[in-house]
Amino acid sequence: MAANIGTFDSNTSREITLSKLLSIMESLGANRTYVKKLAPNDNSKNQPYFGGHLTDLAFIPSGELIPSNSTSAKTKDPKRQIKYTSELDFTWVDAQKGTYKAPHAKLIYYPQYPEVRFSGFLKGSRVSAGEWMDPYKKGRNEGRWLILGIHPDKKIFGYLATPECNLSKELETTCTLDIGSVFGQLDMSLTATATKQSSKDALIEKLHQIHKLGWVPSCRLTSDMKLIEYKAGNGGGYTLEALLGISPNGFAEPDYLGWEVKQFGVTRFPRIGAKPTTLMTPEPDGGFYKNLGVTEFIRRYGYPDVSGILDRFNFGGKHTVGNKQNRTNLTMRLLGFDADQGKIINAEGKIALMDEEDNVTASWSFAKLMTHWKRKHSQAVYIPATRRKEAGKYQYHYGKDIELGTGTNIEMMLRRMNEGFVFYDPGIKLENASSDKPKTKRRSQFRINHSQLEHLYQKFEFIDVIESESAGGNLPSM
Repeated sequence: MAANIGTFDSNTSREITLSKLLSIMESLGANRTYVKKLAPNDNSKNQPYFGGHLTDLAFIPSGELIPSNSTSAKTKDPKRQIKYTSELDFTWVDAQKGTYKAPHAKLIYYPQYPEVRFSGFLKGSRVSAGEWMDPYKKGRNEGRWLILGIHPDKKIFGYLATPECNLSKELETTCTLDIGSVFGQLDMSLTATATKQSSKDALIEKLHQIHKLGWVPSCRLTSDMKLIEYKAGNGGGYTLEALLGISPNGFAEPDYLGWEVKQFGVTRFPRIGAKPTTLMTPEPDGGFYKNLGVTEFIRRYGYPDVSGILDRFNFGGKHTVGNKQNRTNLTMRLLGFDADQGKIINAEGKIALMDEEDNVTASWSFAKLMTHWKRKHSQAVYIPATRRKEAGKYQYHYGKDIELGTGTNIEMMLRRMNEGFVFYDPGIKLENASSDKPKTKRRSQFRINHSQLEHLYQKFEFIDVIESESAGGNLPSM
């Protein structure tokens, strides 16, 4: 019987080069491309392994996480039989730019292991993977590669390189930047040097160049990547992104070579005067706050403005797990999280603000928090910045002493929250409270003192970028 000839078995597929495939990805609008060499267990039955935690996959755009029960037979403990599913806007592409929508493609996170798997990538799609994803045929063969092109509008284009084709052989010798432990990032311009460079080394080298620029006029990039002046006083982050060439429209968090980039203001170097770091700002998705609205929430649980501003109610203050806040009289609790094991044990678990009658006044589901935390990347860089004003315009200088954190996940964040390092610090207010048209301001934020950031990562390094080799650099013109 003849072998099943699939989408990626054509003569064109066998002969396509990496340069040609990247050209196809670029013509479809992808501006980043990642590769994974498929292991024997990466097939339609076992589901390709994408990483241990969602934070390993910050570069893959995905939808909201939906909690559910897992049917896996690996454990009988109902507390361990949970999973979180996130849909992907995924389309297969062939060697002639043909496209095949995969409507059921998704990521599945199993916190009990933990691991993230790629699922549903063939179901309902016109693409034919031939025998290359069938575990009973060629779906365990070595030499298979998955290539992902990422579009700024959160679309994902996938291509499968089969063993012995030109592309598979070329990928074996192609230099990539390591993005976590599973994926590598390809240089879409194919200008990478012959020597493989880690994303960490490339990042440090670039930040050394930026430090050497000295004082930089406040600026930002437009959506079409033009550099323009930025006049407001909060330009430290925008200016750094512009110097790194980070597009302002794309992902929710600034990203450079797979690193989350965060600058923090200091009064002087290395990090004197650093304020608490805001980790995320999700709105509650449960409790009184969600059901009856922020206005009624502040009326019930807020308090008159302490500075004496008339007709204004506030809801603020530092809330830590297990401690009643003295102004709001609410206590933050972790429901469905085993602090001793550092594990989520209830798919419907949440962070909850409880009143004295144990009513849930506001809550954040673990699924919602995972969606936010996924954007944080498993690796982050923190760069100190000072600011001055010259001739009425702001300027920024970025320090040489940076901080690198690698290896974070939602369970680690929840554990640190249970220990009091991560806290809820809202700034919610209701103005003109007695009028017919009161005005609300919402600001829910989870924060950590900058000096305690290291508790969020498995590894936290303090690095002087001057000690790294620098390629030099010039200030961009405006």
